[in-house]
Amino acid sequence: MEAAKDKGVYKGRRKTVDDEKIRQLADAGIAKAKIARDLGVSRMTVYRALAGAGA
Repeated sequence: MEAAKDKGVYKGRRKTVDDEKIRQLADAGIAKAKIARDLGVSRMTVYRALAGAGA
């Protein structure tokens, strides 16, 4: 994997949910745990998406 990363080939798994959608739901006042359940992702995914936005 390291050799592939050095070549820029290995980029990891693609996201299944757009961070912007998570931010919109959070801005609407929906609880983070409910967002995670509704979108079928972990709560940690929700927290990472919101942290990336500076929230």
